[in-house]
Amino acid sequence: MVPDEAVTIGETSYDDPEELQAVTATLCSYFLYRRVAHRNLTHRRRNSFYSLPRVHQELLQNAPICYLKTLGLIDEAIEQNSLLAESIFRSAADAFGVELNATGRRALEQNPSSEDLDKVRSTLKQFYRDWSVEGQAERTACYGPVMDELEERFGKLGDDKSKIKIVVPGAGLARLAFDIAVAGYTSQGNEFSYHQLMASNFILNHTTKANEFTIHPFISTFSNHRTRSNQLRHVSIPDVHPATLLSACTANQNNDNAPAGERFSMIAGDFQTCYNGPDSAGAFDVCATVFFLDTAPNICAYLATIHNLLSPGGLWINLGPLLWHYEDQKPPKRDDDEGSVELSLDEVLELVEMSGFKIVKRRSKETTAYVGDERSMLTHIYEGEFWVAEKV
Repeated sequence: MVPDEAVTIGETSYDDPEELQAVTATLCSYFLYRRVAHRNLTHRRRNSFYSLPRVHQELLQNAPICYLKTLGLIDEAIEQNSLLAESIFRSAADAFGVELNATGRRALEQNPSSEDLDKVRSTLKQFYRDWSVEGQAERTACYGPVMDELEERFGKLGDDKSKIKIVVPGAGLARLAFDIAVAGYTSQGNEFSYHQLMASNFILNHTTKANEFTIHPFISTFSNHRTRSNQLRHVSIPDVHPATLLSACTANQNNDNAPAGERFSMIAGDFQTCYNGPDSAGAFDVCATVFFLDTAPNICAYLATIHNLLSPGGLWINLGPLLWHYEDQKPPKRDDDEGSVELSLDEVLELVEMSGFKIVKRRSKETTAYVGDERSMLTHIYEGEFWVAEKV
């Protein structure tokens, strides 16, 4: 059921009505996840199963299929997912300046867009990748090369690694930025999506122990499951308790080094807006981008921003494919840049060199999935490109 509290948008500091609307829509989608998910399953019963000929209904109800029993189990799984979705909602309402009370229910009972609801489902699924034991193999493939490169370059610094400042654009649920901080570096994640920001804020700051929540990542789709148990399987998150690990890092630091809480931060906002100005010029020693470069409407602007934020001789570590996000849709409107362009890999590498970088290491066909279901009959495998470039 829906939480008892309702939400009123009170006096906030949002100057931009579009930003306030985006925050409200995101909160609404988390708030109504439970209701909408159950409603969709009810439609599946009424409009799909009960529309079949009676003889076929009876056939599908025989053991071992028992289709309606499966839908009942998915209803139970939705309840478990909802505990996480509503916990994210509650923490985000506080973090984003939304007041919970008993009189403003309609504020978050608007109909959330299908896009916002899809983002809730995909975010819950991404917890499988970033914050479960079962997601470790994919994290190793995606984040491992970055961590290995950092260790190769800076591991010998020991406790002085905290002096190395690293930014992670497109930080998502913040696992890579978090792991970098736990490894001893000063790490800052940057994320634009409110769905991701609200979820990462919860997992980092509001969980109380490891394995606190049980989620079912694969219940939102009925296609390509080899067994029903694969669709219904659950995982526990988070696999580690972030606050405990950060506290341990603090205890291990020398007095002259910054504690972990000061070495790890998350910045909300557009990458270019946050890091292209004079205040960010030369502020970081390393920029680590994983499955991020192809989110650029204008890759030239992304490269200029990365160049700006790096100190002289700073490193850019990249891994990912080129699934250009704005190939078939209009990019977000910006005051100075509304165009988009899609380049091939060889063109991107040429542009990197033309934009003030020297590629010092490169590997092709870094094979990995992205939030993949290894038990599915359909898998998407990327052959990403890995490179390390120095600012010249």
